[in-house]
Amino acid sequence: LFQRVLTTGEPTWDEHQRLLLDRNGFLEECFFTYSYSPLFDGAGSIGGVLDTVTETTEQIVNARRLASVIDLQTVLVETTSVTDVCIGAVAALAPHQDDVPHIDLHLQAGDELPLIASSRRILGRVLLRPSDVDELRGALRDHRSVVLSTSRFATSYAVPIAEREGIAGIIRFELNPTRPFDDQYRSYLQLLADTVATSLESAVVRARELGEARRISETLQSAMLAPAANFATVAARYEPAEGTLSVGGDWYDVIQLGDGRRALVIGDVVGHGLDAAAAMGQLRSASRALLLGGRSPAEMLRSLDDFARVTPGGAGATVVCVVADIEHRRLTYAAAGHPPPLLVRQADSMFLEGGRSAQLATLPDNERGEAEVDVEPGDVVVLYTDGLVERRGEVLDQGFERLRAAVRNRFDESIDDLADGLLTDLLTGIDAHDDVALLVKRVPPRLPR
Repeated sequence: LFQRVLTTGEPTWDEHQRLLLDRNGFLEECFFTYSYSPLFDGAGSIGGVLDTVTETTEQIVNARRLASVIDLQTVLVETTSVTDVCIGAVAALAPHQDDVPHIDLHLQAGDELPLIASSRRILGRVLLRPSDVDELRGALRDHRSVVLSTSRFATSYAVPIAEREGIAGIIRFELNPTRPFDDQYRSYLQLLADTVATSLESAVVRARELGEARRISETLQSAMLAPAANFATVAARYEPAEGTLSVGGDWYDVIQLGDGRRALVIGDVVGHGLDAAAAMGQLRSASRALLLGGRSPAEMLRSLDDFARVTPGGAGATVVCVVADIEHRRLTYAAAGHPPPLLVRQADSMFLEGGRSAQLATLPDNERGEAEVDVEPGDVVVLYTDGLVERRGEVLDQGFERLRAAVRNRFDESIDDLADGLLTDLLTGIDAHDDVALLVKRVPPRLPR
């Protein structure tokens, strides 16, 4: 720009140019409006350049922060449940990465702070160290905000959501490393947290006014479970035990692995209530991160063993993982103490008994195996937790055969009707004492485009 002015004599104009300046001990994001104008000497030649500059950093930063607050308030005003508030807050702030690169929202469940919603694609990247968890618990208890160094390059600011109407939590905002973390930045993040807290309180009050006593626990559980109903060949269902809070330890996940592969995971943590839900949330996040990191089903279970040993409530949990490779028409699967998946074909059916081993964190050497089975278009694979097949006073084989018959009777139905029908056929009239999680997948006739 400077040379062009010297050569042509034409002035330049740049408005709100973003520059990184090392002026306060770090590379700081700054904005400037400036122009270069020629200076002529007595002979009429260009003898110099005049640089006129105005810093507009405060103007730009304040405007974009105001825009993020408006977007957050606009989204949350339409929310009607705790789940909607959590997911809506993350969705509203996700585009505003200049000031909030990432947001992780935790709600209190007993003594735990399970992750309910996050703007990160890989939730395993936000698993907290024990020291961080202790720090967050103390921050929530003492109603104070804390700074956490989550990695060499990232720092987060955790703002507590003080208990209102029985709900409390922590919001972790990752900080922009090119902005000074000053009082203005703190006040801005506090305003975001207060906006979310107010919406959470309103959602709880609304649920109570509507007489939905179970609404809070149900939404906490559903927020922890990845929605899988958007896949044309997969249907997922969760059914709470009768007469209990719907927060429990049963969980499922559906993970796109690329190259026509999809992982189906289902598991069951010992116990019920918020503590079990907290352990479930951590195991689910870890399993997702491991599979996205390229682990096979058996390798995922081996790594999950170590994670379960240091996770309160993780030991003894059961998990089954099936990776469906549609291009090669093959299922690769492994199970840790979990009931076997059921594969139903047009002509026959079988329970996938290969790759089975004991529950998580119970094997001294973490020895896990896996098995494979070929599939054809139209085949159906069913993953489930034991609440679907177990009945008091009967052997488990009776429940397995009841499941096999129910799938075969509904084999030609759509995937959603099949999933709903299985719950109707197997749970109607039953005094259920356990939660039920269910995943049903049909092998497509060809690779989806």
